[in-house]
Amino acid sequence: MPDPQRLTISATESPALFGASPYLTRWMLYRKFAHGDEEEKQPNPRMDWGTKMQPLIISEVSSERCLEVQPNPDTYVRRGLLGCTRDATIISPGVGPGALEIKCVFDYSVWMTKWQGGKVVPREYEIQLQQQMFVGDADPSGVADGGDSYKWGLIAVWVCADMYYFERKPVVDLWDELQRRAIGFFSDVRKKREPDPFGADVEMPLLRRLYPLEPGNTLDLSEDPDHVKTSEKVSMYAYHKAEAVGQKAAEEKIRIELLALAKEAEFVKLPCGVNFRVRRSGRGKTIDPFIPETLSPAPLPREPLLSGG
Repeated sequence: MPDPQRLTISATESPALFGASPYLTRWMLYRKFAHGDEEEKQPNPRMDWGTKMQPLIISEVSSERCLEVQPNPDTYVRRGLLGCTRDATIISPGVGPGALEIKCVFDYSVWMTKWQGGKVVPREYEIQLQQQMFVGDADPSGVADGGDSYKWGLIAVWVCADMYYFERKPVVDLWDELQRRAIGFFSDVRKKREPDPFGADVEMPLLRRLYPLEPGNTLDLSEDPDHVKTSEKVSMYAYHKAEAVGQKAAEEKIRIELLALAKEAEFVKLPCGVNFRVRRSGRGKTIDPFIPETLSPAPLPREPLLSGG
């Protein structure tokens, strides 16, 4: 749960500061804190089932791991510029309190790819748990600096009726980096230093809402040497677009990056005579690139045909 007062970065938001969140980018986080812009999350059956199953999983964790488990009644806790709402606090004799993070994986293919069958924990979940451990039993108001960070944490994963556990100790260097990045982020918000959109697919709904296409609006970057690489991207986009077979994923990735750059502009001028136009379409916006012939990418080599004989 995010901080309802927006005084701190929550454990679900902080992975965006590392480029590790599949749901949020640093630009989206900035827009939320600086302007209150955020997309409303649409409920889905898997989220609903995860919430319903949480008490059962907590009971199983207590039984299987012989731990005292104290479910969190949606209390948001703050330490400095970081905060969290833990699923539960777990207490182990001789070790003390720790943070419990619960995950539900309903699709075995996700378990085998994202979690590599239990060999790895996705990076965003590692960051999330470490922040929960750092916040520990700090004062929920965040006014007092009392309380201690937790010395351990546990990720409990329900996977198609099987339970898996990942126990973690503090990574103090990560705690320091979390605090450093939080300070930098709030400094950017205070000084109105908005980062550029990353160009990730997750940003597109917010980009479309914030930057509707303005006909005739031109973004002229033709004298900016930093955008020579953008010219190369436009050239590659034109190539991927022309190659109908097997190039759609690469084309879509560059399309999103270019739309993130253009924002509300209809025309974008780039170095080396490259430019592109943004048009409205059924899927939102499309790109019409222009590349001088001298910069057109050479076609990729094809496999030679087998000759008989």
